[in-house]
Amino acid sequence: MRTPFVLIAALLALSPALAAPIEIPVAAEGTRPAPGGVATLAEALSAARRRRTRDPRAAIVIALSPGTHRLTEGVPLGRQDGGSAGAPLVIRGPADGSARLVGSLRLAPVPLDPALAARLPAAARGQVRAYRLPPAARAPARIQAPIVLNGPPAPPAFEVFDGEGALHPARWPAEGFATAQEGDGPAFTLADLPPGALRDEPDLWAEGYWRWGWLFEALPVAGTRPKESGGRLTLDRTPYEGIRAGAPIRLVHLLAGLTRPGTWWRDAKAGILLAWPRGGETVEVSVAETLLSLDGTSHLRIESLRLAMARGDLVRVQGGRDVVIADSVLSLAGGRGAVFTGAQGSGLQRCDVAGTGAEAVILSGGDRRTLTPGGLFLRDSRLTGYARRAPTQHPAVALDGVGAEVAGNSIHDSPAYAVHIRGNDHQVTDNEIANLLHGATDTGAIYAGRDWTARGSVIAGNVLHDIRGGADTEVKGVYLDDMASGFTVTGNLFLRVDQPVFIGGGRDNRVEGNVFIASSPAVHVDSRGQTWARDAVTDPQSELRAAYAAMPVDSSIWRARYPRLPGLLYDRPAVATGNVITDNLLVLSDPPRFTDGGEAAEQTLARNRGPATRAADLEARMRTSVNPADVAGLAAASGLRLPTIPSAWMRRSLTAGAPFGR
Repeated sequence: MRTPFVLIAALLALSPALAAPIEIPVAAEGTRPAPGGVATLAEALSAARRRRTRDPRAAIVIALSPGTHRLTEGVPLGRQDGGSAGAPLVIRGPADGSARLVGSLRLAPVPLDPALAARLPAAARGQVRAYRLPPAARAPARIQAPIVLNGPPAPPAFEVFDGEGALHPARWPAEGFATAQEGDGPAFTLADLPPGALRDEPDLWAEGYWRWGWLFEALPVAGTRPKESGGRLTLDRTPYEGIRAGAPIRLVHLLAGLTRPGTWWRDAKAGILLAWPRGGETVEVSVAETLLSLDGTSHLRIESLRLAMARGDLVRVQGGRDVVIADSVLSLAGGRGAVFTGAQGSGLQRCDVAGTGAEAVILSGGDRRTLTPGGLFLRDSRLTGYARRAPTQHPAVALDGVGAEVAGNSIHDSPAYAVHIRGNDHQVTDNEIANLLHGATDTGAIYAGRDWTARGSVIAGNVLHDIRGGADTEVKGVYLDDMASGFTVTGNLFLRVDQPVFIGGGRDNRVEGNVFIASSPAVHVDSRGQTWARDAVTDPQSELRAAYAAMPVDSSIWRARYPRLPGLLYDRPAVATGNVITDNLLVLSDPPRFTDGGEAAEQTLARNRGPATRAADLEARMRTSVNPADVAGLAAASGLRLPTIPSAWMRRSLTAGAPFGR
């Protein structure tokens, strides 16, 4: 009777799936490889390929030792890398996060050239340090590529870091913006410049909100004409829709702006960096364009690593499937933290993404024409301090394609919005979204727009709080802009959010079972397609019409999923109609608002009400509380169930600093 059990045990012992994984240790900077180990991640990947050639089902772990692992160029992985469904390749560090993978070089100070010292602003003398740049840090000639509307995504940038995080190029004014006195094509005038500010500046930039408050652009200066107490500058191109008088702008990367800690200036031709670090003298400069670049790689895990300081994106995943970044910190990218394009069943979980120059995470996958989900995800993660170089048009999470999931995350403290939704059938659920859009205008924390066909996405169970405009700015919570249609917004809590649900001309949206507290008006509906945005509907060449024509809305798959889309162009397409606004609770919030031709009669409104009870101190509590228990009691009294988010999590977004991964 014992023989079968002995045979089973023997077979299990021989099973590759249950065998101990093969571990390839990788030595940190300044240490020797362990026996059987290697010196670099690239060598470890080569060793893993050789092992897998001998045994395709082998479980392999590349173990990065505690310390710094420095890259001067990105590490590519292809189809031959990765593992199998039962035994993915694992690249990991110690569980305490003590392994850092960085794309930077460390610099030590050198004597400051007297000629440069003489040009320094008075405040910088004795504070600024000089550094000799190695060849890898002298190129490219410009510190960055232009940041423009619809430009290349996340252009790489030369960046400098100290022990507190990223320094920024010296700028004038040091805080805030100056104003353009006049604009003519690409030329504009500034007043009150520091004496000699425009002299000998071969890589001078100007950035700001040239025409619109929702669009920040950074452009190189092609020519200057100094004037008494000012100057006339010409950009290398005209900003989007020109330069308005009084536009808030600033000059960037000029020696006269090196007036405070946390700034730097580079002479690429001479190979010299001047920096004013915050504490200590050692600085680092980014040299690798990316850290990990995956093309067609499948079944890969990146775990317990701190990835930081690339000129562009930290991790790029193109194609492949089952690639997961977990329990890691991604920070201080000149571009984006993690980009998933065309991959399947992949994403991030339990990660911190902070201090990225542009978006924190891109999730673009699935097939819109067949409505096949890509299964990409971002779960249980924290995103903060993103869009530091490009504060508009670069959200924490950009969704495209079909069927991505953004669930259980905390997104907070950035000038940019939290989620940009393109495509179909995405899920944005159970997130905390707070303290965004400071200084921005005409934007929203969750944004979608300009595509009738981008339907089926659900925004549910989220807590949005403390999202407010200023005296000269206006913002929204969920911004369904320019005819965005077919969204479901349900079971969310809006606490101190301006214009929490804003429907800009769209149709067939459902706003149900939400709680609005000190958030007004609770819902906005306009019919802009009948008024100022008429051309977007009537012009066959418009972005809206082109998006509609690009999708097979008459196919059987689309008809079954979105029966109201076929024939839309013959069903009063300019009219905002069919929106359902029901069962919402309004506390210290104004009722739905209808403007620009929007009519309540075109929508379904029912059972939207105030609280069942009103405590004497309700107003004071709701204007300051960050304790969901206060809100849950109000909802329960009205028969609604709110998202369950621990109060400690909400407080964290108000008090914790960004984990910049140093």
